[in-house]
Amino acid sequence: MSTALHEPPVGLPDGLGRVLAVLSATLDAGQRAELWQGTDRELTEAAVACGRLVSRTTALLTRVLGEVDARGLALRSGACSMTAWARHELNVTPREARTLVGVGTAVCGGLAVTGDAFAAGDLSLAQAAAITATVGDLPDDIPGEIRQRAEAELVGYAGRFDAQQLARLGQHILTVVAPEIGEARDAEALDRPEQQARRRRELFFVPDGQGTVHVRGRLTDEAAAIVRAALDPLAAPLPRTADGPDPRTAGQRRADALEELRDVPGVRHHPLAHPHPRARLRHPARRHPTVPGSSPADGLRRRTHP
Repeated sequence: MSTALHEPPVGLPDGLGRVLAVLSATLDAGQRAELWQGTDRELTEAAVACGRLVSRTTALLTRVLGEVDARGLALRSGACSMTAWARHELNVTPREARTLVGVGTAVCGGLAVTGDAFAAGDLSLAQAAAITATVGDLPDDIPGEIRQRAEAELVGYAGRFDAQQLARLGQHILTVVAPEIGEARDAEALDRPEQQARRRRELFFVPDGQGTVHVRGRLTDEAAAIVRAALDPLAAPLPRTADGPDPRTAGQRRADALEELRDVPGVRHHPLAHPHPRARLRHPARRHPTVPGSSPADGLRRRTHP
């Protein structure tokens, strides 16, 4: 069972239990305040002050969680992990528990600049999480001095940028604090997405036994552009007629366009481009708004074979 804030534990180091008791009593008094008596300026200033106090009390919470984790108290109590313990005891979501524990562990692990700024109310929990995650994700071979400079730089940005912006800035923080290392890392990072995309490419055709085939896959940007360049000219809606607009969905038009590719040179004579005549009867010929004597694939042939 969680310990209520108005009944703080006793015997904590440096009188922390008494501090929590005083804090709880002060919050009780604040809850009884007659807000309607405050001026507009007093209310806005109070809102900002409350925000800073939330950050400061959350910073204290993360420090305590960091110490609980360092002592292994969660596992000793039977919890499967520190995050699971925090989720249960603090009644928070798994994501909130991971954030609190992650910040507490990082601050207790040496990110003192972040911890001090958080404790002073200069950082929100989300900003502290963004900074600790960024510093924690730096390559292992980065010297400690550069890590400290990166941390200090990000803490300095916190007064102007929110957590999401800090996370984006953190992606290039090495370029700021160590240009020679950062530029080399950025060059490597430019190639990495393309290499990952090549490794992840795949394409599957799975018959469902009901006359259709499920198409599932993942293409590189370049491969997808090639496929779309071939299909898009053939997948345009037919002109409106007396019967109304083209009734096919965009997906149906692309499926029909894929069949039209059998008229393209190089595909036309492939045996799989000409299914059994009985199967062909299921797909009546489309009426295309083309110039007399031409086919929908002519434009594609002219583009691919000038």
